Amino acid sequence: MATSSIVSSLGAGSGIDIKKLAEDLVSAERVPRQEQIDKRITRNEAKISGYGAVRYGLSALKDAFAALNETGDFATVNAASSQSSAVSATATSAALAGRHSIAVTALATAQRNTSVAGYATKAATLNGGAPFDLSVSIGGGAAQAIKVETASPEGVVNAINEAKLGLTATLMNAGGNNPWRIVVTGETGATKFFTLTSPVAGLDLSHRVQEVADASLTVDGLPVTRSSNRITDLIDGVTLNLSALTTAPGATLDLSRDTSGVRAKVDALVSAYNDLDDTLNVLSDPGSDVEKFGGALDGDRLVQVVRSEVRRLFSGLSSTPGATVRSAGDVGLSVDRYGKMSLDATKLEAALQSNYDEVVKMFSAGQATHSVFSPDPAGLAGDAVTKIDRMLRSDGMLTRQSSTVTKEVERYRADLTKLEARMKTLLERYTRQFSVMESLVGNATNLRTGLTSTFEGLMAMYTKG
Repeated sequence: MATSSIVSSLGAGSGIDIKKLAEDLVSAERVPRQEQIDKRITRNEAKISGYGAVRYGLSALKDAFAALNETGDFATVNAASSQSSAVSATATSAALAGRHSIAVTALATAQRNTSVAGYATKAATLNGGAPFDLSVSIGGGAAQAIKVETASPEGVVNAINEAKLGLTATLMNAGGNNPWRIVVTGETGATKFFTLTSPVAGLDLSHRVQEVADASLTVDGLPVTRSSNRITDLIDGVTLNLSALTTAPGATLDLSRDTSGVRAKVDALVSAYNDLDDTLNVLSDPGSDVEKFGGALDGDRLVQVVRSEVRRLFSGLSSTPGATVRSAGDVGLSVDRYGKMSLDATKLEAALQSNYDEVVKMFSAGQATHSVFSPDPAGLAGDAVTKIDRMLRSDGMLTRQSSTVTKEVERYRADLTKLEARMKTLLERYTRQFSVMESLVGNATNLRTGLTSTFEGLMAMYTKG
């Protein structure tokens, strides 16, 4: 029976509010237990937020290391040409700083033929509309057939392009009554000349408007030829792009090492380390006033484990040390007694200028790509990325710890549900018991009233007699 129904069924009694009395007794039993459970839930939810903060800090540190764990991350060579309109260049980290003189005397060209006749439309009929074969020979090699299924100028262009033999065909509007001409271009380089013949009357593709030739240039006094105007195999780590002839005495190509990019990445590494250290300090400080997770991991061993593991990433020698640059300290990184990391920019700059290759090796092991699953030494940054990745994985310590605490929160919430069920049952029991008491009190009151009336009647009769 519901509490309100029990109370409303009472016609008389002691006058005590038994509903409130029952609720007060239940509340006195529930509140301390509920507060205790709520505190545990709040504390564990703060821990979960704390683990999330640690994960975020570690991820940021991993990203900072990842910006230094491959050779491509150190591509800091600038290439500047004094005649950039004639010869330009790009450089990778493999290039050496220095100066080169380049004189371009000829550009690589491709053979270009046009159709002798023009056509009124792109779809003009050729060979009576019947398919036919073109014959092409490149560099004096064996002739190859190109099948033209659609017998029109446009069909010829499509067939040449689809054959993918190194020829490119287009239609060009040259004006006049029959404006459309077929233009066929080969690849650059003296060995890429071609012959293209057709059995169809009115389709002559032998008109040559440009000859094939190699690029000719002199680099640092050495005459060289190449089949392309894009040259990648002349100066280590440098790609030359030729676009015009140089004027005397030639162009000057300056290759200079720009260390600002590496400096910015090392600065970012220092910031990520210090941010994580600040986060760990807040999490472990019971007096912290930071909302949500300040002091949340006070006494939690995970904080010390993470701090030790992270500091160990920077201590000792790199797994791929150089002869001079062997550790983080050799590039100006250091941690003071308060746990704060700093960078000696002068020391880093000196290492980059004097031992650039060793800096790259110390950080990245000289590897072009890095895999967190490789067992090979990967340098200071590469090894750090691998170790932090393990800490962040689904089976890592952070995930395991967070999962454990999350399960505790679920258990505490289940305890709250059980407590509420017990208190509901207790309230119903108290209410039934007080209802019986109220009924007994009511009966006793009625009996007392009846007896009083009886006695008063007897006394009245006795008095009259």
